Amino acid sequence: MCAGFAYAWSVFMKPLITMFHWSPADVSLSFTLIMSTAASTAIFAGKALEYVTPRQLLLFGGVLFGASIASLGYIQSLSQLYICAVLAGVGLGTVYPGATMTNTVRFFPDKRGMASGLLTAGYGSGPIVWAPVSAILINQYGILSALKILGVVFLVIISVMSRLLKIAPEGYCPTGWTPPVTSGQASASENKNWKAMMQTPTFYVLACIFILGTTSGMMAVGHASPIVQEILKVTPQGASVLVGYLAVGMVVGKVFWGVVSDKIGRYPVFVVLNLLAGGAMVGMATITTYIPFAIAITVTGLCYGGFLSLMAPVTADAFGPKYLGINFGIMFLTIAIAAYVGPLLASVVKQANHGDYTKAFIIGAVINLAGLLLVGGFMLLRKKSVPDEKIATACAESSESV
Repeated sequence: MCAGFAYAWSVFMKPLITMFHWSPADVSLSFTLIMSTAASTAIFAGKALEYVTPRQLLLFGGVLFGASIASLGYIQSLSQLYICAVLAGVGLGTVYPGATMTNTVRFFPDKRGMASGLLTAGYGSGPIVWAPVSAILINQYGILSALKILGVVFLVIISVMSRLLKIAPEGYCPTGWTPPVTSGQASASENKNWKAMMQTPTFYVLACIFILGTTSGMMAVGHASPIVQEILKVTPQGASVLVGYLAVGMVVGKVFWGVVSDKIGRYPVFVVLNLLAGGAMVGMATITTYIPFAIAITVTGLCYGGFLSLMAPVTADAFGPKYLGINFGIMFLTIAIAAYVGPLLASVVKQANHGDYTKAFIIGAVINLAGLLLVGGFMLLRKKSVPDEKIATACAESSESV
């Protein structure tokens, strides 16, 4: 939840612009740096788990994240803003997903979607708490003091929690559970390291699915507060309520879609998420009244959370759980790409259209349509390969019986 503070960063955008007279694009880049650095750091954090325990890694990440957020309270220039944002991103990526995701998923090999969904829900719940708290602190003490207070709070909470973390044994299986092997899912003997994973077409298809699926969500997340203020003409405090709706959608989506994917499969869920996200983007482009817009932004969060919750289980299904730490870190780089493209696209389109976000949302809907077509095509290719896999399995079983 502390790491999820990054999703409440839009609350700080207008105060920073007002205080330092920076452009929206310049301030938006700080969010991009936090998220893209976090995604890049996840690779190294996954590799670090081969040498240190998740508990040690979590402590390091918590200290760095908290100290970096507190340091933002002393900035006086854009370069200082960007340096602190990068350091905060390193701490964030170490905390989540680095020190937490792989360890959590290993405890629940039979319910990877649920486990990943619950953990990402904790991450996604951050804005529900920190958006209104940040708005209150900014109003009471000013933006710089608010950042100092929050940084110290994060450092203390994450450091204490790191001491309570339990560590999953490698290859852990719940009592009485036998790992199933289904089409498109790796067996224990088919665990692929990062080099083998990146040599498969499946990796690149999945990477594109996640980039397309999360870019439109990043548009909304990176500019949530300004979007709400400008479209609905509400105060920053009023906008923080809508940012909370976005966060609630993310939290519910991460748990709900993770559980659903355990039951009906990951790819059917991808189809539904792209359809809903595209519809929500169209809604945000055309709606100017409070309740319908609140529904649209909540659905956007619901879908964005769903994509995040599926990343770890899909990666484990396709490439095995043994090297999930670094494999997931590499797959998580797709979030870095989306974090760069989404907010930047929204900023550029807004400036080109005199402060109007409408065309940015339309572009987001088109991106989701492209994701839908990609998922549909990949599902058709996988479906055609299933009979061949079944024949191969039957032949192997026949040979063993002979």
